[in-house]
Amino acid sequence: MDDLRETAHLRETFVKPYYLKLGGNFIRSFGDDDELRRRIVEAAQTISDQDLERLLQVREWRGRLTAAWFIGLTRRASFVQQIADLLLSSEMVYAGQGYCFALGFIGGQSCAAHLRAYLEKYLPFRGRFYDQSWALGALTHLEGAPPLEFLNPVLWTDETKVIDPWPAIQQFKDIADFLDRNKMMVSDNRSLWFGA
Repeated sequence: MDDLRETAHLRETFVKPYYLKLGGNFIRSFGDDDELRRRIVEAAQTISDQDLERLLQVREWRGRLTAAWFIGLTRRASFVQQIADLLLSSEMVYAGQGYCFALGFIGGQSCAAHLRAYLEKYLPFRGRFYDQSWALGALTHLEGAPPLEFLNPVLWTDETKVIDPWPAIQQFKDIADFLDRNKMMVSDNRSLWFGA
């Protein structure tokens, strides 16, 4: 509880305005709203590494999800190991979507290896329905093609549920295309937003 009180202003400024718009609702949330897209890029650029670290340490999914998206949007590679550890531990609902997003957009062999390790640990499901589809989408984005070893339908089935992984692959691609089309990724600490 102390962590929540200590980060209240930080969460009010950087988490509350954005967390519901991240994840699967991203494109629908940001759509044609230029001002909202500009604000999230600005927030991702403005938040410090120290504040991102604080949000990732609090055991609360909203802050972790938002921090991970900001890390991915700004491609802060210094967070790769921490994000990978949080993803593998799968401590809380929804936050894993952000971890997969961050690893998928930071990119590189290390991120791909972490996503593979996650899928190897959590597939087949065995009742553990976490963020496997987001991890598969991120890995496909990184590698440029779906990893065939993770597409066996048996991996996506257990006694209670069957999931088709292909929509998640398409969803991640759609998010990547949307970010590219709207120039929302940050490079060299400068926004690519509308060529700024």
